[in-house]
Amino acid sequence: ENEAGVDAGGLTREWFVILAREMFNPDYALFIYSLENTYQPNPMSSINIEHLDYFRFVGNVIGLALITGHYMDAHFTRSLYKHILGQPLSYTDLESIDPDYYRSLCWILENNVDDLSLTFVYDHEEFGQTRHIELKPDGANVDVTESNKHEYVQLVSEAKMTTAISSQVRNFLHGIYEVVPREYLRIFNAEELELLL
Repeated sequence: ENEAGVDAGGLTREWFVILAREMFNPDYALFIYSLENTYQPNPMSSINIEHLDYFRFVGNVIGLALITGHYMDAHFTRSLYKHILGQPLSYTDLESIDPDYYRSLCWILENNVDDLSLTFVYDHEEFGQTRHIELKPDGANVDVTESNKHEYVQLVSEAKMTTAISSQVRNFLHGIYEVVPREYLRIFNAEELELLL
């Protein structure tokens, strides 16, 4: 009675484990499960009205785990770690998010595309509706050719890994940087940051 509770690390560790489990709970629609047991922000998280507040909170929790040295059972895609660190993304980062799409981009890079009738448009499915997003001004009228296919691959990769989830990533990063200043994280690369969590 009236004794101070002593947390030898167990209660805090359990708190982080429970939070990690809830952050990735599919009922909240915040993250999608990707290849290699990793998570990526869900482009359709807006189904949850408060999703941006949740992303900020998740960022706060990740920042707190980093600062206190607590392990979180939170494994993100390589592209999300690169977002955290402000590093440029590559089309190869798509492999862990959408392996089939990644293979199709590799095929484009390795083969002649002049006869494919492919344009600078990205088809994005959202709640059963397909939206056609131009990757550059007047992209629907710009054919993908041998000379510009590298630009196409870069732009479509950026659309999938950055543009489609920009508000989610922005709020997630805001939450992290509220706890851990950005410059403190820049000393790490994506692999090292992954090991810290």
